[in-house]
Amino acid sequence: MPTEISELRHHALRAFEAAVDAVQPDKLLPQALCRVSLEIPEGGRLVVAALGKAAPGLAASWRTHRPLVEDHLLVLAPHGTPIPPDLQDGVEILFGAHPLPDRAGESAASRLHQLAADLGPDDRLLVLLSGGASALLALPVPDLTLSELNTTTNALLRAGASISELNTVRRELLVLGGGGLSRAAWPAMVTTLVLSDVPGDPLHDIASGPTVASPTGADEALAVLGRFDLLEQIPSSVPQVLGCRRSHQTDDAHRSEHGRTLLMGSNRMAVDAAAAYLKRHGYGPRVEPDPLVGEASKRGRQLTRLACSLDPAGPGAVVFGGETTVSVRGEGVGGRNSELCLAAALELEGASPCVVLSAGTDGVDGISAAAGGIVDPQPTERIRSAGMDPAALLKINDSATALSASKDAIVTGPTGTNVSDVMLVIGASRQPQQEIVEICGLVEAELKYTAYL
Repeated sequence: MPTEISELRHHALRAFEAAVDAVQPDKLLPQALCRVSLEIPEGGRLVVAALGKAAPGLAASWRTHRPLVEDHLLVLAPHGTPIPPDLQDGVEILFGAHPLPDRAGESAASRLHQLAADLGPDDRLLVLLSGGASALLALPVPDLTLSELNTTTNALLRAGASISELNTVRRELLVLGGGGLSRAAWPAMVTTLVLSDVPGDPLHDIASGPTVASPTGADEALAVLGRFDLLEQIPSSVPQVLGCRRSHQTDDAHRSEHGRTLLMGSNRMAVDAAAAYLKRHGYGPRVEPDPLVGEASKRGRQLTRLACSLDPAGPGAVVFGGETTVSVRGEGVGGRNSELCLAAALELEGASPCVVLSAGTDGVDGISAAAGGIVDPQPTERIRSAGMDPAALLKINDSATALSASKDAIVTGPTGTNVSDVMLVIGASRQPQQEIVEICGLVEAELKYTAYL
């Protein structure tokens, strides 16, 4: 069994590497640049802003493949994100905290706002946007402080709010959210190239949609806070601000002719690349079309049942994309992917050889140092041998500690990209049975989008 499990783990990890490699900025941006026009009238300026977890890679790729030279290049990324050497000179590099904003992010967002506001009708703003930028664009609307914004964001995260629900609120509380960056740049032309980290790729939810109009308003934001019973727990200034904004509608329709947004990369690309690797190695993978969302521990148990349902006639795999959620109950260290894997490991005890992997393409899983994990029927034995109770650790959301003890954590460091998560199951079947398809079908019915940790 160890040899068979080792082989399954090897191919699962290589499939994940293939997924991350497929969505690197330098593979996506050149193609996207061929699909847009960046013409500027004589005397006009081009300002490029690379934002989010993939910002340095996007900026470096722009410098390599740019069709014209920019007048200013700004990069805004999370603290600790590696910066390519060729971006050290002539580039304004700013940092902020993720997932909860800090003063550096607030200052960076203010700088970007001013840079956009200084543009004129003959100028163009090119935004290279990737996930994670919502926390970096941390300029609260008037009458709201950064501390109050953080308290509200943290409350939603701990409650297990989906990314759609979270950004329904954040778009109303961020100056640059919900088309705010385009409003600041008006009447300059705005072009946005997007690397999506949200299942389904709704442009208004990716980084809170800084250059696209919001489909929701203050009423919907208040409804989200009410649905999670947070109106009495968050600062009173938040519902007050939202109440004042209820009567304020922003008409962005007249700006649409000066802006274009293009999706250049998505989670599906990563999923397809993982499946292609598995197919080349004889696993006959099925790609699940719907995103895997919902409570992470529950999804982990479902993936275990999927793994155990594979027919032992030969190799087989199922690949998912998406992001699960975690309702925080304890103060442990972990994230959605490690929580899913620890729940799966508990269910896999005593099972036939199979593997469950869940990891973030950005290399970050919640507040842990890992991207996620990979488990089989043996990790719980190793966790107990280290003097820990895996079930107890799951109850307090300490999944990263458990997977680190069993050496089942996937640690990549920042990958330079960000298109949400990849999950896969590899067992001993070439094609999943009908029962498995039905298990997978439960996923989309419960929650529409996903949440960040």
